[in-house]
Amino acid sequence: MDIYNINLEALKKKDLELFNKMIDVNIDFSKYRPVKTKTDDYTLQIIDSNYSYTNSWYLHSKYNPRKEARDFIKTQIQGFDKEILIYGFGLGYHIKSCLEEINRDCKVYVVELNLHIFKLALLYNKDIEDILNDARVHLIISEDEKVVAAGIAKVINRHVKFCIHHSSIKVIPESCNNFRILLEKWELSDIHAEKWNGILEQNYRENIKLKCPNIGMFFYKYKDMPVIICSAGPSLNKNKYLLKKIKDKALIFAVGSALKPILETGVEPDLFCIIDPHEKTYQQIIGYEDIEVPFVFLDTACHKTVYAYKGPRYIVCNDRSHGVREDLIIESGGSVSTALMDIAIKLGGNPIVFVGQDLAYTDGKHHADSKMYGEQDNVKILPNMRKVKGQNGNILYTSWGMLTFKQWIEEKISKTSGVEFINATEGGAFIKGCRHITLQQFISQYIENNSKECMVQTFLKELINNSFNKSTLEVNIHSIGEFK
Repeated sequence: MDIYNINLEALKKKDLELFNKMIDVNIDFSKYRPVKTKTDDYTLQIIDSNYSYTNSWYLHSKYNPRKEARDFIKTQIQGFDKEILIYGFGLGYHIKSCLEEINRDCKVYVVELNLHIFKLALLYNKDIEDILNDARVHLIISEDEKVVAAGIAKVINRHVKFCIHHSSIKVIPESCNNFRILLEKWELSDIHAEKWNGILEQNYRENIKLKCPNIGMFFYKYKDMPVIICSAGPSLNKNKYLLKKIKDKALIFAVGSALKPILETGVEPDLFCIIDPHEKTYQQIIGYEDIEVPFVFLDTACHKTVYAYKGPRYIVCNDRSHGVREDLIIESGGSVSTALMDIAIKLGGNPIVFVGQDLAYTDGKHHADSKMYGEQDNVKILPNMRKVKGQNGNILYTSWGMLTFKQWIEEKISKTSGVEFINATEGGAFIKGCRHITLQQFISQYIENNSKECMVQTFLKELINNSFNKSTLEVNIHSIGEFK
């Protein structure tokens, strides 16, 4: 009996429903190509993956997939002996290694959304029989992401070690794209937490010494006040000069990287925001440290940038463990533009208008101001880039990060009733839930006969009056030289 039939018989005993499904799976060998390795095992060459835009890549090492699997498992589960949840069956090498490392009482839950990959494991790995006959192994395998999500929900708890076989994320079917983004976000946040927790904590300790007022003091007080959120996407250069027609008739919020491009037009935004913990954020304010534009900063934002700014400052928090009142907490969404979106919603903003929110490399550019971070004029197309539908029907290159922000914005829009969202970026990605018009059209339809001018002026007056006197805020001022 060949490997496939042996493995299939073991699957029949393990999971009859999955066995019946696998019988009907027809492999597309033009996309999944088995390749024999130097160790006489198989790996898979993936052709034209939706994940990246290279011609091909390998699911496992093409030299020694078993050693690669052992190394992966040792870094993931060393010293863990309770329950393990692994996303990605692959061809099973890392599952076999996991079983060799854990004790007899440990349970292993294996999750997979790509039935083609699982069938290929049945076809090409003689160890699958041992894996399937092991009582410690529990399969959560389905092409239906709802079924998989329900299966994970039943077992996930604080005692479960969750690890992701990174290459398996890349072969999640396009129909389960939301699930893939969630896994990638979790994987990145795990890496981010490990790398940046110390810096975030230091920023927090320094920033709270300033005792700045919380921007949340204005939440829920300005219903139906129009708000423009200016991001620093390449399309900002197309229409930033129209902001002078909006000034004092709607609030203009800017992300930190859009501050300079907007100021260069002769318009001062009504506030700007920075949430990033890195020192590079100082580049966003250098030369403008003494202006009177209110600065909203996340309590874990780079404290050196916060201390360098001499104008009005407001703190904001997205972490309930920091002891801030629940009604003052924001959802930051992972980016400064998403943080501003939540602030705008909580203030009572309506409509909320996106400008410069490209969420893609429009015209092959990174940002409206490429000089700020020394970027190349044109984006270099890389293998890990994604593609996204543009608001003009075109296809644009983007990054995984920008796709997650797009997903967050669209989900936030869907959950926010009674607010109109307008995308006046005039380029970039299509944002579901937004009305897509030009900024001039927005001005003609909403601003020229605006009756909210008094409300805007009242908010701006309160924003300035309620900030502490800046001379009383300088506590342990850091030297600007620390940025150099």
